[in-house]
Amino acid sequence: MATIYGPSVRMHNLKRTILATGKPVRHGFTLIELIIVIALVALVGGLVVVNAEAIFRGLGEEPVDRILRKAVREARFQAAYLKEPVQLRFDEESVAFLLTGESGQTLKDFSTGLESSANELDVEFEQLLPEEGLNRNASPDTVEIETVTFRPDRSSTPFQVIIDQDGRPYTLRFDPFSDIVIDDSRNP
Repeated sequence: MATIYGPSVRMHNLKRTILATGKPVRHGFTLIELIIVIALVALVGGLVVVNAEAIFRGLGEEPVDRILRKAVREARFQAAYLKEPVQLRFDEESVAFLLTGESGQTLKDFSTGLESSANELDVEFEQLLPEEGLNRNASPDTVEIETVTFRPDRSSTPFQVIIDQDGRPYTLRFDPFSDIVIDDSRNP
């Protein structure tokens, strides 16, 4: 059965659709408004995807200097715990810092997570000669060394490490009695 609307119902519907200006009220969006909203959503979505990709790519990577500091801390601990000297060296083949005991056995390795074929990391240990000591402002005389020795009293060879990652070299000079970096060439 068809419903028949009287004049009062039609008049009521018409009143709802007219604004104070006398124009009918629009229901819905124009095509331009929809295109602008879709473009904005696409732009924000693109920014989120690009930033999320960078975040996920960097999640597994720890800075090389932080890995080195962990290795130095562990070398001091192992030397005191084992009551024997422990050596720290950088292995280019595995791109990792290795701790070895007096007999030459590997105690622990600290991988950088980088590939050896990429050649994006170069690490050199240098012994600081006693004439200059640990004077931060002095330019110390150094001798390149393969390993840094940590003794059971938790002291070590006075040393600095030159890290060249992606063509950006920097130097970390370590305190021989702690794992504190006393000079970082990135922070003058």
